[in-house]
Amino acid sequence: MKNKIAISLLIVSLGSTDIGAQTQRLINTRDMYPSISADGKQMVFQSNRTGKNQIFIMNLEEGKPRQLGDFPLGAETPVFSPDGQHIVFDVYVGESNNDVFVINVDGSNLKQLTDSPGYDGHPHWSADGQRIVFNSDRTSPDPDAAWSDRWHEIFSMKADGSDVKQHTYCKSVCTYGSVSPDGKKVLYRKVIKAAGFNWELGSIAKNSEIFIADIDGSNEANISNNAAFDGWPVFSPDGKRVAFASNRSGPARTGQVWLMNIDGSGLYQLSQGPWSHAQPAWGFDGQNIYAYQLTETEDDEFGSIVSIKVVD
Repeated sequence: MKNKIAISLLIVSLGSTDIGAQTQRLINTRDMYPSISADGKQMVFQSNRTGKNQIFIMNLEEGKPRQLGDFPLGAETPVFSPDGQHIVFDVYVGESNNDVFVINVDGSNLKQLTDSPGYDGHPHWSADGQRIVFNSDRTSPDPDAAWSDRWHEIFSMKADGSDVKQHTYCKSVCTYGSVSPDGKKVLYRKVIKAAGFNWELGSIAKNSEIFIADIDGSNEANISNNAAFDGWPVFSPDGKRVAFASNRSGPARTGQVWLMNIDGSGLYQLSQGPWSHAQPAWGFDGQNIYAYQLTETEDDEFGSIVSIKVVD
């Protein structure tokens, strides 16, 4: 399949060479967080194929990924600009310290946009390409707390890193934010204090939900409203629907891509099968969703990127 990244696995037999002998996977390649260019010809993604997370870009027809930059501590969550000329992503710049960077698609003109001592990540572009939305723990009262115990809020900035604005006041973990195409709404994942399930379907006292609010954080609404783990929300290109991943249909460590209207109605499951699907990204025509298809156990995880046809 042209728009699917092949995954290479090296399997070695332990002990006997008889059929059915125990095997061990030596390479767990994870190609994840896809983003598709506006013309539908290129994909950028995060991969650990070099040993640590780096950013790769590929022509979907040719299927030959090339690395963009080389970041000693790693880089992740790349997203194409609406004009297809730039890629925004976050970089590990120190221990527990991520900042947002932007680079041209040819690998030139790398720029650091944030310089916070904590975590700035999960960047997304506004529909007009003028602003970049990201989550940050910069307002957390205890920056030394564990990541999940800090306050993470949704911010945006101009594409050059200036004019930073705060859009949520969750005082909780609010991540993976994006702005609606008309600029009036902000969408994000929020962890609330309520009985829920983690990715392994274990009972916990926190629940990961999908929220939408006005751009100033007012009129906040929980639109996923389920005890399962719901995350990675993204607006459709026309702003009428939301794609997200959830493990509400089980089994443990297995999520699927779901679609719903922006008010939470019209919910239906898009992806199927024994493999998990997460981190959905819309194609710019709204006809396909690209997702990280994976399998995981308590000890390891591997997966690649697939395209799923959106059925109206």
